[in-house]
Amino acid sequence: MPRPGDQAPGFTIGVLGAAKIVKEALLAPAAIVDGVEVDAIAARNVGRAEAYAAEHGIARVLPSYEHVLDDPGIDAVYLPAPSALHGYWMRRALDAGKHVLCEKPFTANAGESAEIAELAEDTGLVVMEAFHSRHHPMWTRLTEIVGSGALGEIHEASARFCVTHLDAGAIQWQRELGGGALLDLGCYPVHLLRFLFGEPRVTAARARDIDGVDASMKAELAFPGSVSGHVEASMWAEDARGAELRVTGSAGVLHVRMPYHPHFHGLITLTTEEEVLTEPGNPRTTYSFQLERFRDAVRDGAPVVTDAREATARMHVIDAIYRAAGMQPREPLNPENPSAT
Repeated sequence: MPRPGDQAPGFTIGVLGAAKIVKEALLAPAAIVDGVEVDAIAARNVGRAEAYAAEHGIARVLPSYEHVLDDPGIDAVYLPAPSALHGYWMRRALDAGKHVLCEKPFTANAGESAEIAELAEDTGLVVMEAFHSRHHPMWTRLTEIVGSGALGEIHEASARFCVTHLDAGAIQWQRELGGGALLDLGCYPVHLLRFLFGEPRVTAARARDIDGVDASMKAELAFPGSVSGHVEASMWAEDARGAELRVTGSAGVLHVRMPYHPHFHGLITLTTEEEVLTEPGNPRTTYSFQLERFRDAVRDGAPVVTDAREATARMHVIDAIYRAAGMQPREPLNPENPSAT
């Protein structure tokens, strides 16, 4: 099995769960990224795994997650399970000697993230949180603009990710599985603002609480350099303008459309007194950039910018937002049936 620093022509991935996101986040990019093979899948329902494998051309269906973890021909696992189960299955994967690409949000809370970070460091295995947008060239361009001085003295930054009326049957409405607007959607704007401006202090937050689940969340953050930050996430929004970033400075305004999925008609608009500049996002999918970074980390020992320590720092902010809104951080699940998802 390749480990960081080893040279190898490629590696194999097993999938823990037949979730909808697997096609977009892993299978499609694996078809165009060299050196990666999605070799096997398992799900709680074997029939569902068989149907998924047949539809998407996955070579093998294994009877359980444990069979994936015990398979010596599988080098890494992709984990798209509900976030309350992420920590449990990452521990199992690391104990089995597998590298991990874990969907966001990384875990249920910061304490669990810290435990995974320590275990990853102890094992020397790669653990990457699947914050795919972080690897897209648009995010590098945003740091260039913010750091260039074109905006003058930056006063305020607002980031939002809202969807309109998420289906009532979606797992995001199930608190015990890690549901809620902040964890599922708000993790993106929190990640983006931290990426651009550093570690914040949470000053206020307000949730729309429906049966213990935050249908929406608004938070106020204080960043270094006297930058005021605003985060909004909603699973029940009336406004269709769902994903955007706005940074306001003394000399200009930066607006970004679709910053979390810039390959879907993402657009940077920089407005100053002198001119208005627009830059479309690179249409190549964020997930392909992410899979390349994961491959390079596993195969060549390349650094991981969305590792477990980075995830832990962001989860501290998310936990603080929940507390500021009068809610408690989410709790992890440790299922009696290890194949539960």
